[in-house]
Amino acid sequence: MNSTSVTHWFENLPITTLPVLLTVDVVAAVLVIALLLPTRKGHWWRWIVPAVVVGAAAGGATIWYVGDVQNAFDVSPTWVDRIWTGAAFAAVLVGLVNIVRAGAVRKILAILMIVATVLAAGLAINRDVGEFLTPGQLLGLNGFRRILLPQDRAHTRADGKGAATTSDAFDPTLYRTWKAPAGMPTKGRVGEVAIPGTVSHFAARDAMVYLPPAALVKDAPALPVVILMSGQPASPSSVIDAGNVPETLNALAAKNHGLAPIVVVPDQLGASEDNPMCVDSPLGNSATYILTDVTTWIRQHLHVAAGRQAWAVGGFSQGATCSIQFASAHPDVFGSFIDVSGQEYPTLDTDEQAVAQGFHGSTAAFDAAKPATIMAKHGTYHDLVGVFAVGQFDKKYGANTRVMSALAASHGIAVTRYISPGSAHDWTTATNGFARGFEVLYPRFGLSAAAARP
Repeated sequence: MNSTSVTHWFENLPITTLPVLLTVDVVAAVLVIALLLPTRKGHWWRWIVPAVVVGAAAGGATIWYVGDVQNAFDVSPTWVDRIWTGAAFAAVLVGLVNIVRAGAVRKILAILMIVATVLAAGLAINRDVGEFLTPGQLLGLNGFRRILLPQDRAHTRADGKGAATTSDAFDPTLYRTWKAPAGMPTKGRVGEVAIPGTVSHFAARDAMVYLPPAALVKDAPALPVVILMSGQPASPSSVIDAGNVPETLNALAAKNHGLAPIVVVPDQLGASEDNPMCVDSPLGNSATYILTDVTTWIRQHLHVAAGRQAWAVGGFSQGATCSIQFASAHPDVFGSFIDVSGQEYPTLDTDEQAVAQGFHGSTAAFDAAKPATIMAKHGTYHDLVGVFAVGQFDKKYGANTRVMSALAASHGIAVTRYISPGSAHDWTTATNGFARGFEVLYPRFGLSAAAARP
């Protein structure tokens, strides 16, 4: 195996699988036990036991202060996070005591134990939140290349503005009329694209695009499109990687003759730590970027079906908040939305900060951007579908989801609610929520027959 193969293997190592986790855990446990064995002097417990107690207490206090008091993660840490943080702190302190007091052999074991235990804790916490699936993702090496689009739609437009044509008409019975040709790929294609902020002047990172098998053949049908957005902090590739969108849609396409929606994941943030709240503000014209620049680029470059029923918007966390903002304000553009663990309204660490930084100090403008205000102004919606999903153990966003789904239903939106079993505010919830959203929307998109009612 050459160096390139080794590098590729390492970057794509599935670090959330049980074999990897158990291997690291066993190594860490063996090293911990070795350092807990009594020394020749027989007084090991006099400094080991206090080190364990103090370390565990320090870890517990740290995760409580950072996660609960400072709300650094915008969600309360789970018990997995708390236990492993305490264990890691305790192990590090035990290791440091051994490095200071023990002989050469135990010093080496202590260094190895610190590394192994911190790695084990990191992998366990990462698996709990479902953030990084491979070392490549952790290091920012997503491995995606520029996607090769089947055709450049811009050259087929007489006006160059991406206006819909009759060839892009939405077919609600596509699942019946479409016949998959021989040689059609079994999986979709994923890659990066640059979507410039031509009108908005928004400085966006590269977007991600998923093209299903049916989009990769000659004379491909006009397909529905879903604009998905990540949470914050994150990047468009997070939706593809951690959100498992290609895997989910490849599986659905395999059951439906290669049919699946085209998915575009634009960057509504500008940078991982930024939050322009999907409005036009001093923080960036995020709303115009998504609603004008991105939608125009899609119509110009992708073979998508025309009409609101074929267009959906969705997201996770901050991206979910954006989705209900856009769908409620622009039901003429989007006929459906997927809200996975969203907020009640766009905000920053505090509402006061949001008003000052994003709305020129205007509380009225801040209130006007809230979905509740938008819905009240619009009145009753007709033929708007909303899928709300949240993690079973996500108390904060679970409350938000209950409020917003009830509000949506009271305004005539056809609401589907889904609870992701055993997950919280994490990418496991995003994966399951996106999957449920796609399943609900498949018949609406004309990609499958409606499920028979019991």
